[in-house]
Amino acid sequence: MNERLPSRHVVLLGIGHTNAHILRMYGMQGLEDTALTCISNFNVASYSGMMPAVLAGQVPEVQMQIDLVRLCASAGARLITEAVTGLDPKTQNIVFQHRPPMPYDVLSIGIGSTAAREDIDLAADNVVEIKPMQTFLHRLNDKLEQLRQTVGDRPLHVAVAGSGAAGVEIAFCMPAFLKRAWKKKFDVSIVTRSNQILANAKPATRRLALNQLKRRQISTFTKTPIISVQPDHLKTNDGTEIPADLVIWSTGAAAPALLSSLGLETDADGFLLTLPTLQSITNPHVFAVGDSGTIQNSSTPKAGVYAVRQGPVLWENLQRALDNTPLLSYTPQRSYLQLLNTGDGSAIGQWKGFSKSSRWLMNLKHSIDSKFMKMYEPIQMAEDEPMQCRGCGCKIGAGLLNSALPSAGNIQFDDAAEVGKTADYKIVASTDFFTSPFLDPYLAGRVAALHAASDIVASGAMPKYALSNVVIPEGPAIPQQSTLSELLAGARREFDAMGAAIVGGHTIEGPRLEIGFTVIGNAIGDNLLEKQSLEPGDGLYMTKPLGIGVLLAAHMRGRCSADDYSSLVAAMLERQHKYSAMAINSGVTAGTDITGFGLAGHLLEMLEASDTGATLQLSNIPMLSGAKDAIAAGIQSSLAPSNRLAVAKVDASNAIRQDPGFDLLFDPQTCGGLLLGMSDDAANQITSAILKAQIRPLVKIGTVKQPTAGNRPLTVI
Repeated sequence: MNERLPSRHVVLLGIGHTNAHILRMYGMQGLEDTALTCISNFNVASYSGMMPAVLAGQVPEVQMQIDLVRLCASAGARLITEAVTGLDPKTQNIVFQHRPPMPYDVLSIGIGSTAAREDIDLAADNVVEIKPMQTFLHRLNDKLEQLRQTVGDRPLHVAVAGSGAAGVEIAFCMPAFLKRAWKKKFDVSIVTRSNQILANAKPATRRLALNQLKRRQISTFTKTPIISVQPDHLKTNDGTEIPADLVIWSTGAAAPALLSSLGLETDADGFLLTLPTLQSITNPHVFAVGDSGTIQNSSTPKAGVYAVRQGPVLWENLQRALDNTPLLSYTPQRSYLQLLNTGDGSAIGQWKGFSKSSRWLMNLKHSIDSKFMKMYEPIQMAEDEPMQCRGCGCKIGAGLLNSALPSAGNIQFDDAAEVGKTADYKIVASTDFFTSPFLDPYLAGRVAALHAASDIVASGAMPKYALSNVVIPEGPAIPQQSTLSELLAGARREFDAMGAAIVGGHTIEGPRLEIGFTVIGNAIGDNLLEKQSLEPGDGLYMTKPLGIGVLLAAHMRGRCSADDYSSLVAAMLERQHKYSAMAINSGVTAGTDITGFGLAGHLLEMLEASDTGATLQLSNIPMLSGAKDAIAAGIQSSLAPSNRLAVAKVDASNAIRQDPGFDLLFDPQTCGGLLLGMSDDAANQITSAILKAQIRPLVKIGTVKQPTAGNRPLTVI
């Protein structure tokens, strides 16, 4: 299927409530001839309205998270989680810390807000800021673990800085959290410079909240500006010291620092100024939404409800901006339903002149929140839709390859071939390429470079030069140029880290994005690591976990979670060249890389070449999180069935064969790790070197043995 590059590009910077609506609508309806890129600091977006319920233990954390990895994958949108450092509005380019500038036709900025610091140094060890919300609970739990060592048996003093709706809800729900996480005595207080808590609420709502706080023995300090945070207390402007072992910083909204570096006009508080159409008053190609924007001559509060209501207007206006037609104006609603979770199964509600506290209001809040989050579940893809995997999963099977190679004549085939010598070292060469497994060309370039260098590294050499082979989909010149620039920049980043240079290549147009490299390297020592060098008694060691192929297959179907995707990408980007030098210097002689044919396939090649057998311990083999679950769910790489033909050479019990981990032995790995065979002495030496280098330790997965006539060469126990 041809994958023509779209001529138009919409970018969402930050996936808050408003931009999340655009991603959802893009997945449901699409935009003709338009690509969508989402840029976020995290792989999940947190729904702030449910954080109090998570704190109170009323819902699990996962229920407040929008899984951006799955949502983007199912919508056909690109997700980038790299730091943005600026914007060039004139050339319409987004500037990143590491990757090349990214062109856009229309940009929507929705990076939210931060908690106001009020010129207070929050570097104190006892402060936990409520934002970024994606990491709040993790940071809070870490801080409590630290405090266990210092607080001892006395009560823990917790102070919530801020008395808006967010701060009051946190104070309400913190006791339930501490009863679970702290399990010892504590007290909670609210500290604010405001004259009263919930300063913008109705008097009746405020009275209900104060009554609840008093009943829950939560102290309130109003008209109390904080001037500094000390290790065990807050210092106020009148000299009062409020006990505070833990400070939850949940003050009013402040503008993120990035907004001031975008070259766009801001209001007095640093938020981007917009027209009623949500367009920047500086540049019509840029929109600012949610907390990030302030409509000129408007006093709309920074509240999530307004960001949600902006979504449909933004969706319409993005399309109109692309088509150069008149835009709609957004009119903020005058009032809205406010519901405060009191952490005990009840909620305080305010609607126009009505205020009430009850359990049915909490049920209403839970129903509204759940309905909102359900809208952002990934779009389900047809289970029976055929898909050819990408990365190493698009490789042809070993059987077909082995049957075809003899017809090529008297040619020596190897993953990395020795092609020459100098007075000092042997020269080796290898080539590899695949269809990009990612929508992000920069990430694809990084992975392709590491994967193509893998055979060189596995032979005991260091990459020195690379020649690229790239297929760019048809499309307009600007998207093609941007795609190629990102692709090669990503590859150059990895080759630079290995001490290698891209010195040439070839690029053509084609039906889909493909990239590969011919890599030339210099041997590290006198001898290369070879498949035929295994000896009985050698231990077998791996450098990376298995599961890359099946998780890539799951990702293509929108079924790889954000956490599992993060582990997957991190594993693929683990550089392996340092292991090669350590192996050679430690006397290791046998090695290969685990790529398209899976662990079992590549190990069987080594066993056949060295005329040995081996036993693997399945429980010792490292596997990526989510990989066994994906196998159990029936997901597999399109190359896996061909790889599984090697089962005929594997001896294993029925119980082992029924374990999903057994199937992962045949999972094709893109940027997989190294498989090394070595003596105990060599293992001790390389282990010591790895500890000093602080890289992932080797994992022993089995032992080489003498072959037994009539038995299968590989046993899995």
